[in-house]
Amino acid sequence: MSNINRHGLPRNIPSKVKVAVRQNSRFGCVICRSAIYTYEHIDPPFVDAKSHDPSKMALLCPTCHTLVTKGRIPKEHVSEKYSSIQNSSFVKRPSDQEFFIHYGKELSVSLGSSEFKEFRSIINIDGVDVLSYQKSSETDAYSVSGIFYDQLGKELFRIVNNEWIGPIDVWDVEQVGCRLTIKSSPQRVLFEAIKDNNKSELSIIKLDMYFPPFHVFIDSGRFLVGQYGEDINESAYFEIDGTFSHGDCALYLDSKRSSQLKPSEVRMVGGKGAWVEGTGIWIGYGSGQMQLRRIQFFNNRCKIGARNVIKKSIEPRADQNYFVVGSLDVRVIDHPLWIEQEYFINGQKLTSKPFSWGKIDEPHGKSIELFHISRSEPEDLAINPGFIGFYADDILSKEWSDRVFEVEVEECGEDGNYTRRVKRADVGNRRIINAFNPGTGKPFHPQEFAGTCPWKEAK
Repeated sequence: MSNINRHGLPRNIPSKVKVAVRQNSRFGCVICRSAIYTYEHIDPPFVDAKSHDPSKMALLCPTCHTLVTKGRIPKEHVSEKYSSIQNSSFVKRPSDQEFFIHYGKELSVSLGSSEFKEFRSIINIDGVDVLSYQKSSETDAYSVSGIFYDQLGKELFRIVNNEWIGPIDVWDVEQVGCRLTIKSSPQRVLFEAIKDNNKSELSIIKLDMYFPPFHVFIDSGRFLVGQYGEDINESAYFEIDGTFSHGDCALYLDSKRSSQLKPSEVRMVGGKGAWVEGTGIWIGYGSGQMQLRRIQFFNNRCKIGARNVIKKSIEPRADQNYFVVGSLDVRVIDHPLWIEQEYFINGQKLTSKPFSWGKIDEPHGKSIELFHISRSEPEDLAINPGFIGFYADDILSKEWSDRVFEVEVEECGEDGNYTRRVKRADVGNRRIINAFNPGTGKPFHPQEFAGTCPWKEAK
């Protein structure tokens, strides 16, 4: 195929002409509205054209282009469709069922320089999935859905089961290979994404989206999320660069979480991601693994909220954990995407669910249990009314200790060796066996053999 026609006109179409043809065609094939297209000279055909005239060119998808070339669709019909699309007040939006299709064992979605692996929901705002996907157990293919908004909060385009349905009232929409770009003006890019099917990666490299009261901005590798107060001049922005894997939602924005914007500090908790206290901004919620490279907080005219910080009366050492007796209160927060649980022991809030060693009593219908709690809890459990101590030894002197410990000492073999086994008991009438280990000449301690650390060694 010659690169020039009989008039010396090259096949290479100037970028300004391509933009005009895309605008005139409303960013899709003028016949079937596919967003996968080629540039077609209608009248005259390219072989007879003396210039690339956008008024005489239109977008055609590869299928329709082939039908026109073979004479199955007359040029007159293309001209009629082209004219109708330019003059009609109702035009079907362009669509493409191929761009967001991904295959692979693990889909990775990048928002700026932050990477999120295996998150069902990528962006969710007040229960609305802006970008989410589901994986087929049969084909390993991902079904992507979502709705994107522009900088004014107006719907930009949507994705329904991998089919993206584009806008017709923006300055330009261009899809070239595995890159999709949407512009509101020659210099302003609203959305840009690149996919890599070989690596099963989807990278959103440009996004300027406003969904009151939130603003999501991605550009030049930066990923910023902002929330505005009642005064539009009040805002708090959260910038993060990291890698998150296997969680519930990569970016979760909840305007009900903080009705009054009052940011205090950035918090990061394993299994809960990172968030700004006093805002509704969460990143990497439910993440099984987080690797943070950079995190930054920007505040504009917002009143910084005061956060009650409890200074620990005793800072547990590396070999210590809290042992607390009390009743566990589990409070459920029903989010649009998941159910979150908050845990309280004797009215004191915990970051994660404590480990129960067994029931002690059930007065007035409440279960009183012994809990083994991590030293990493940010609150001071040593001031809790049910605090027992930092070691299992601290429990042995309690009258109910036989309800949570059981030690079995069995002679094994002719050489007199012993097999020791400790059980946690959920019922009463358990007795701690006071016996000496002939190998060490020291008493058997339940904490030596339970397999749950930390334990203080017998002296």
